[in-house]
Amino acid sequence: MADPFADDPGSAVDAPLALSRDRALRAFDLGVLAAIGVSLAYGVLLYPVGLTWGLIAVAVIGGWVIGAAVRSGAWRGQLHERSRRLQLLAAVLGVPAWLGGMFVSYVLSQALFPDAATPLMERLSAAGFAAYIDGTDRLLNIVSVSALAFLGWRSAR
Repeated sequence: MADPFADDPGSAVDAPLALSRDRALRAFDLGVLAAIGVSLAYGVLLYPVGLTWGLIAVAVIGGWVIGAAVRSGAWRGQLHERSRRLQLLAAVLGVPAWLGGMFVSYVLSQALFPDAATPLMERLSAAGFAAYIDGTDRLLNIVSVSALAFLGWRSAR
């Protein structure tokens, strides 16, 4: 029986699939959705929860989730050729996932600031965000970004 999810249901699927534009777009879409989810989880666990070195585990799992989403979006479980472009996409998506997580944490830290005299929108700024990142543990940030990128690249095979 032919695969109903194949690009061409009438053809035999014996040969490994090559990356097409449609498959790359599906991979990008699912990868971005996964990166947004990882950003939200990372940000919430950083500020309100106060997780520090445990964020490395979040980054490892998040990188795997991003890579798996890219792989699943492109291939949907079918036999395929390895695509370095998809692996690179998953690795690159790990960086904005980390940055998004830091931004979520920054916004939450400002929104949940006790007894603030100024409105939230006045407390949010690019300089404040840069200072917030600078005030966090640099080694933790480097390891987290590296884990997100490496595991994304590795799991997108």
